[in-house]
Order: sequence, then structure tokens, then C-alpha cells
Amino acid sequence: MSIIKGFHHLTACVSGAQEDVDFYVQLLGQSLVKKTVLLDGEEPVYHLYYGNAQGDAGTLVTSFPFRQKGVKGRRGSGQIKVINYSVPKGSLDFWRKRFSAKGVIFQDEVAERFGELRQRFQHPCGIEFDLVASDRDARAPCLASDIPPEFAIRGIHSITLSLREVAESVVFMQDALQFSYAGESGPYHRFETAGGTPGTIVEFLHEPDRLQGSSIYGEGTIHHVAFAVDNVEQQMVIKERLMSMGYIDTSESVNRNYFRSMYFKMPGGVMFEAATTDIGFAIDEEPGHFGADFQLPPWLRERKQELLARLEPITV
Repeated sequence: MSIIKGFHHLTACVSGAQEDVDFYVQLLGQSLVKKTVLLDGEEPVYHLYYGNAQGDAGTLVTSFPFRQKGVKGRRGSGQIKVINYSVPKGSLDFWRKRFSAKGVIFQDEVAERFGELRQRFQHPCGIEFDLVASDRDARAPCLASDIPPEFAIRGIHSITLSLREVAESVVFMQDALQFSYAGESGPYHRFETAGGTPGTIVEFLHEPDRLQGSSIYGEGTIHHVAFAVDNVEQQMVIKERLMSMGYIDTSESVNRNYFRSMYFKMPGGVMFEAATTDIGFAIDEEPGHFGADFQLPPWLRERKQELLARLEPITV
């Protein structure tokens, strides 16, 4: 069995910060768990974390709003194409009515794949999402006053990767990350770990004619997926396994304040991360008050007012 527990978070590069907050908090009912900054580069860019109120791994989607910086990404293969959220069975009609009332772009037809109904919709920057109806998700709902618990999002269900070629990536998922191959449906391939419940599923979409997408931080693309591991020691187990197989382009463990990150690319080009769960969001805010204030790691705290002044104001 893989030491990967499932997802930690997904990170997308979006457009404006306020429209991003409105999408996740006002539309989807997630909590704004943390307001901080991207720790790479000199120009300040928000890093916004959304999930359940506890900030649990597997419920988290994070955003870098890049409209202010003006850098555009290019969608294509070698990227995460769709972020899939888990919702209870029987809830898709509620969400379709909600999307219609709020002017959200969504597909008219509900799709079915691997025995699960799915509703496609879009973030304002064009990134695609699915709501996947499941009766196998025991996680607490992401609560909101206008979303009944029986319809509420539980967290990330799965991710869908766009790949020009899949054969080597199939071997990678099984041998390097120790996921189980769970089957195929047309051009889709499915992999699972930890029992295959929502939050532990990766899908490949074979798109041999789709051009390669960009790998940079840039508006309109999903930059990477982070899988949850317990600690740095487990990161190093994965790193050593990758190195022994010839995947030597693997980062060291990087301090991201709330967790430590190790980055690597799978053969199809998608950026993966192993993120630790042993630090968490309570290091600078009390549980129950996550996301209340703009937070910075210790090495940036003296620049708080300067950085805030250079960022787009946001309200929840």
C-alpha cells in the first residue's frame, strides 16, 4: 500500500483575488482557511487556501491570483485538466439550480463515468470543475448558511490529468507511487489508493492530439497536485524510490510554513508534490479563526504592511 494518504491540496493560478474568494466561499460554501502569499519570487501574489473549516488535508484547493501580475498560462496536456469535488448522491439538481441562479457556466448534460454522475462547471477564469455524486464520502460537509448539509461539498473527489501518452505514466502511478489501477472507461484511466474512497483517486484522460500546456505560474491553469504524507521521512522514502527508478528531477524538502513540500514530475509532465501533514494551520491562528487575518511566515512578517499594500483588497 502507498504511504500516500490521498490528496493534501490542489493549486490553481486564477484571475482576480476577489472573484476567486466569491467562487469558493460564496458559491461553493468552502471556508477561506488561510490568506498568505506565494513564497516563490519577488512580486507579491496571494496564496489563498480554501477547504472545510478545519483545513483538513484532502478538502483544500489553493489559489494564486495572477491577474494583478499579468502572467497568462496556456492550457494543454501535461496538466491537471479538471478538479473534481465530492458531493452526496442526489445533490446534483440542487447545484445545477444554484449555478443557474448565480450565472455560473455549466454543462447542460450530466455525465457518467466509472459508475458516478458528474456535473461540469467553470471557475470565472475558465478552469474546469466537476461535482461527483458519491455515497462513499464520510467526511464532514463544507458548511454554509444557504447550502444544506445533505448537498454540501465534502472535499476533493479526484483529479483528471490530460496526457498525450499514458503507458509510462500508468507504470509510474503503480510502481513509483504505489496506486492501484482501477480500470478504464474510453479514454479515461483510473487509479486509487487507500481504498478508493473520494479524496484518493487520480484519473488520466488520454488526449494524444492536445498540445502541451505551460508549466509556469500563469493565470488560467492548475499548477500542481499535492499528495498527503505524514512527514519529511516519508517524503524521503518517495524521493529515494523515484531516484532509484531514474526520476532524478526531484526537489529537496521545501519549507512552506504550514507543511513541507517535495516536488516531482510524472512522465506525462504533470507537477506532483508530496506535502506533509505534521505542521498545519494552527501555528499562527487558533482553530475556529482560520483565515481571519493575513498571515506571513516568520521571515516575511516585518514586511506585512508593505506586502498588503501591493495586493488586491479582498473581503469574505
